Amino acid sequence: MSEEVLDSVRELLPAVRDDAVRVEALRTVPEKTMQALRATRLLRMFQPVGLGGLEGHPAAFFAGVRLLASACGSTGWTASLMGTAAFHVSLFEVQSAVDVWAEQPDALVTSSYAPLGRLFPTESGGYRLSGTWRSVVGAALSDWMLLGTQVIGRSGEPIDYASVLVPRSATQLGEAWSAVGLLGTGARVVVVEDAEVPSHRVYATNRRNQLLEDRRGPSTPLLYRMPFSTLYSTSITAPLLGAAEGAYAYYLERAAERSRLTLGTRGPENRSAALSIARGLGAIDASVVLMDRNLRDMHAYGDDVENLPMELRLRARRDQVLSTERAVEAIDSLVSTAGGHGVQGNTPIQRAWRDIHTGAAHLVNNVDQALGTYGRYVLGLGVDDSMVLV
Repeated sequence: MSEEVLDSVRELLPAVRDDAVRVEALRTVPEKTMQALRATRLLRMFQPVGLGGLEGHPAAFFAGVRLLASACGSTGWTASLMGTAAFHVSLFEVQSAVDVWAEQPDALVTSSYAPLGRLFPTESGGYRLSGTWRSVVGAALSDWMLLGTQVIGRSGEPIDYASVLVPRSATQLGEAWSAVGLLGTGARVVVVEDAEVPSHRVYATNRRNQLLEDRRGPSTPLLYRMPFSTLYSTSITAPLLGAAEGAYAYYLERAAERSRLTLGTRGPENRSAALSIARGLGAIDASVVLMDRNLRDMHAYGDDVENLPMELRLRARRDQVLSTERAVEAIDSLVSTAGGHGVQGNTPIQRAWRDIHTGAAHLVNNVDQALGTYGRYVLGLGVDDSMVLV
């Protein structure tokens, strides 16, 4: 099934690649492209089987993300975050997934986890949500949103953090964000004003712990016993690796054409470029292999999730941030190798450079924090980091 999905994604790549410049100009992935992407079922990979999903392997999903990002970084980033948001919905109480997909199996979910909302308990047992989120990817394309918020106690002070599931109809959309890269991700300001939220659509710390415990039961599919933190951090890095892969493929195709026209060159400049390209491709390949290994190793622990080693969680986090770092280094090296063409106009290399640097600025890609946590663990100094413990 996963190969069928990936084959369908591959068929889309020429059109996605040809549309990349327009996607940036529109500031969003066109609805026509989203419809084609829906048809591949890539965005259903993390969706429950009973609600029209595939419950596919994470390694296959992120392979699809890299393919899309190799053609258009914005499209790959949008797909990555939306697909992973579907995984998160599946960790809520079952009724939440029913709300999203029972009547609309191809419904799309997006997310913004910055705690910019305020969630107030009501006398009826539900909640009221208000807040403004500054850059929600694919906001206008989504049917539902996961929004980060503070839970406010009776004293008026924050007492917890929660992710809240709300329909797009309960939101107001503001202007698109202005950044250096990932311009076509459809990131918009989202405003919610005093929206009613039933309790089953609130994933707060105290309830999350019970839901995590329930996930360890034998009736839970292997996919949903994996740590959300690993999948979410991978969703930030996978499209950056894909964008780097696409930029290198473009450069090599162009270099081959130039070599054919000029009968090649064997001078020092050519040798220098060859070394640079080899190092860049090696760094990208190493990152893909390591991230794939970690996802597969974690998935294999599904039957024994209680004994999922902390070392594996931390190793996955270590390799994720190092993979982002390698993607940045690889695209910087390629820009230097490509010379003027790499920074001229809206070439795939220049676009990938902007997309990768923008994605690398995401909070999840804090290299020092992640490596420090891993280093403290292997030195026997203990771990306390929410990016590996959920």
